[in-house]
Amino acid sequence: MKDGMKRFEDLSPALDDRAPASLTPGEPIAVARLLAFLLPAAFALYANFQGVQLILVPAQVEAIDPTRKIGSLALLTVLCAIAGVAGLMAGGAVTDATRSRWGRRAPWLATMAAASATISLALGFQRRLASIAALYAALWFTLNFFQGAMLAVVPDRVPLEKRSLASSIIGVGAPIGVLIGVNIAAWATGEAGYAILAAMLLATTAAFVFFAREGAYRAAGASLRFGWRAALRSLVAFRAHDFAVVFALRTTMFVAQFSINNYLLYILQDHIGASRLPAGSGQIAAGAVSSLRILVTVPTIFAAGWLAGRTARRKLFVQAYALAMAAASLVPIAASTWSGMLIFATLSGLAIGVYSAIDLDLMSHVLPDKNAAGRDLAMLVMAGAAAQLLAPAIGGGLIKLLGYDALFLFGALGALAVGGSAFLLRSVR
Repeated sequence: MKDGMKRFEDLSPALDDRAPASLTPGEPIAVARLLAFLLPAAFALYANFQGVQLILVPAQVEAIDPTRKIGSLALLTVLCAIAGVAGLMAGGAVTDATRSRWGRRAPWLATMAAASATISLALGFQRRLASIAALYAALWFTLNFFQGAMLAVVPDRVPLEKRSLASSIIGVGAPIGVLIGVNIAAWATGEAGYAILAAMLLATTAAFVFFAREGAYRAAGASLRFGWRAALRSLVAFRAHDFAVVFALRTTMFVAQFSINNYLLYILQDHIGASRLPAGSGQIAAGAVSSLRILVTVPTIFAAGWLAGRTARRKLFVQAYALAMAAASLVPIAASTWSGMLIFATLSGLAIGVYSAIDLDLMSHVLPDKNAAGRDLAMLVMAGAAAQLLAPAIGGGLIKLLGYDALFLFGALGALAVGGSAFLLRSVR
């Protein structure tokens, strides 16, 4: 489901206080070794998400029918959001229920990496919208399935006292993966871009599976549970006021962000103008904008995290995000230039970094049932998936009816709505 910033979100392992399930009593856990091989796999996963979503597929869609590229890309994004939600849920549920001599996560990580690489290679050769749609949705299912299994590795195999550190380290995989993926896709276009990203995922997954091996898992217990009864039970959390507010806040935030990010390539080519971009290339410019934003976001996360550790005022960080993101969104309206887009990237990177520093902390404060923390946290994380369903239609509609300035104005208003929502929180300072 995938947009790169959404991939910052899922740090749920830090809240899981169960003992590692897949290890026998007394078996040592080499956390450093585990993370040394898991982190590159995370880089590769997020590189695939963002390289494909922001550069490779939009370029293919434009080559097929430039006049209808906005509507076509919106449709593809919605289909992929649906496939991504299904993949993410399946990745957790199916691997939870797996019993094998190779463990319960590793077999599926290897399988989904191979499936994703095969689909990705085929996608690069497509020249018809229908075949791109089918393979793009399939790829989003397998990549999100992979993500669901990958995120579960931390609570499985890392002791309680080291999970917060492990979750923070894995969280860095998202911005760095975005940086890698967007630049690979920008410089190695078409089939070559797909091939390099696929090879990265295969190689890093193979290294993790073979050199950080998972123990056999044969324990009784978990079973697959789907259906409307399970879905209704998970909705009970929305009866808690602050939980519902944070879900709405996060959904609004990601709708506003994705409405702009999904059309970044077209914004640069059509709104700014190809002749005003570096090397006259929208793809290279998109890579530069995304890279600058990530380079600002990563140090901001550390700085804001340090500050957040010295104050309990989480609302203040949400409101600071809102003001910075609103200001960022207004810049391209006032200055529809390449310099304006660089300022937008810098300010939005600051905003995302400030919010990301307290995102997990904020979510953990509003979970209504400590015995269902994993389930309820997953519901909050799914706000990003809900945004992926809404953002393409909203963004595409605004561009068609009112132009790109309206898209940025919507982003600014959405950011301010996020800041306003923070005032509604009761249990968070």
